[in-house]
Amino acid sequence: MNLFYQNHIAELKIQQNLLDKKYKRTSTLRLSLLVFGLIAIVNAFQLHFIFGSTLIILFLGGFYYLVKFHEGIENELALNVNEQKVSKNELSVLKNHLSNEYENGKEYSNSQHPFSDDLDLFGEGSVFQLINRAKTKKGNDLLSDQMLTIDQNAEQLIERQNAVKELELNTVWRLKFQASLFGVKYAETSFSEQMNTLKMPPKLIFGSFLKWYGKLLPLIWLLIVGIGAYWFLENLGYIIFGVFLINFYLGALNKKTTEAYLESVAVSGRALNSYAQAAELIANQEFKAKALKQALLLFPSSSLKSKNPIKEFASIIKKLETRKNMLAAIFLTIFKPFEPIETINLGEWTKKNPDFFKRIFNTIGQFEYFGSLATLHFNQPNWTFPVYHQNENRLLNFTQVGHPLIRGHKTVCNDFELNSNNLLNLITGSNMSGKSTFLRTLGINLILGNLGSPVFATKMECFMGLSPVCYMRITDSLNQNASTFKAEIERIKLVLLALDSKKKHLFLIDEMLRGTNSEDKMVGSIALLEKLVHSKAPSLVATHDLRLTDISKKYPSKVKNFYFEYSSENGDLNFDYLIKEGICNSFNASLLLASIGLDMNTENQKSI
Repeated sequence: MNLFYQNHIAELKIQQNLLDKKYKRTSTLRLSLLVFGLIAIVNAFQLHFIFGSTLIILFLGGFYYLVKFHEGIENELALNVNEQKVSKNELSVLKNHLSNEYENGKEYSNSQHPFSDDLDLFGEGSVFQLINRAKTKKGNDLLSDQMLTIDQNAEQLIERQNAVKELELNTVWRLKFQASLFGVKYAETSFSEQMNTLKMPPKLIFGSFLKWYGKLLPLIWLLIVGIGAYWFLENLGYIIFGVFLINFYLGALNKKTTEAYLESVAVSGRALNSYAQAAELIANQEFKAKALKQALLLFPSSSLKSKNPIKEFASIIKKLETRKNMLAAIFLTIFKPFEPIETINLGEWTKKNPDFFKRIFNTIGQFEYFGSLATLHFNQPNWTFPVYHQNENRLLNFTQVGHPLIRGHKTVCNDFELNSNNLLNLITGSNMSGKSTFLRTLGINLILGNLGSPVFATKMECFMGLSPVCYMRITDSLNQNASTFKAEIERIKLVLLALDSKKKHLFLIDEMLRGTNSEDKMVGSIALLEKLVHSKAPSLVATHDLRLTDISKKYPSKVKNFYFEYSSENGDLNFDYLIKEGICNSFNASLLLASIGLDMNTENQKSI
């Protein structure tokens, strides 16, 4: 993948140089047309009024075309630069996902959720940071919502997988789509979200008259120019000035009403250029996957040749921006009472397009969601898509499953199967041997599969709707006046509620009841294990307490023991991070404490 992105950046740089040259030539041509065009118009009017008027029309048409052509090159150049940034970001992510420039989702973190914090879903170094390629608020929200909600619909999951596979193959389109939004700052997306609540404009003074007056003005101007050319050419300036005064009066009469409304619309609409590019790419691309076609159903239709529904609104916004230029404002006011007319046009547009921006952002957000997963699939071609079923005797089956957040030579993969013969699995092992990491490995890949994403394994078969409930990362909280033990009690309550629910859960428990004394811990732990066994709840429990493993003797057909171990050589501890069936009998806490200078001499301890 590194080679692909490097080659793609090199190609984009070549295109950028060509676009730079074209941009400079067009700028020069536009300036030349402006200077020589004005000289030609002045000379043409000296020859004949009709000749001069005709030349003005041709000049304005040609200049407008050249400006639009120049804008097109400018947008293409900006898209090229952003696409280079997107590709460079992917190169960085392949080395270390912490360098991802997209949001890491820390705002979605929730310590009260059954698995959010325990599985490192959000925040620095999180699963969200690894996956996310969404710039809009809607795209980020959609990804976080799907990460926190386990789907129960197998058909829907397959449709998601198909959408991800289609976008993964369409790499060129996907990179351009991401590039179109790359310049959008996440902090500014709230302005764009305000467009969802775009209101009808307030009532105007002489509103009914203005509506008809605006439609008749082009005809009025044609009559003025036509009549003036043949009958009262010498008075044409007075007539034009008179129309200007009428337009200015109508505008001034409604100034307080229109200015506040138009400015609120303009502020929210300035970021629309990026969304317009994204919409253009979506609207003009053919998709086969059902989930992508369904996303397009939300997309507002457009009568424009480009199929881009934002362009019509974006053109209104551009007009609003021109009114801030004094010369442009005078020119616009000559032809019509600009602000009242544009306020009426906005009202008519809003009436024709209810929920327009809500639908636009929903569609863009969905394509960002699938594009994020497709990028992960492209970057990790050896990962596989899980297969889902309804067989409760085969709940989970992984072949060579690894932790998605551990990359490079440190990644160790394991095989593991969870079925009716080992519903409860006790995992023992020394400190740092990989117990907690293994629990998170299973949980995170379960979440990835639920998204419609590939998982870090060569095979994954899973019971449909299997939802993780974690009891792993327990901390006290001064802000919430909660001790570690109180936090553990709350987590046990959550586990018990899940056991009583009708859903199928996978319980991932790491060293329970660590916040109390050893005897209470033993009694409470055994009680919880008994509850898990009798509830037939699929569970993995990591523990240092070997006494808990005796439960496998009581329920040999339901409970299995697994362990992680280490080896010691010349005082160094070596871990293979491979899970094995059985019970660990070697622990390394004393060795680790001694290695940092703590005297572990038992004779010294006896004298205390």
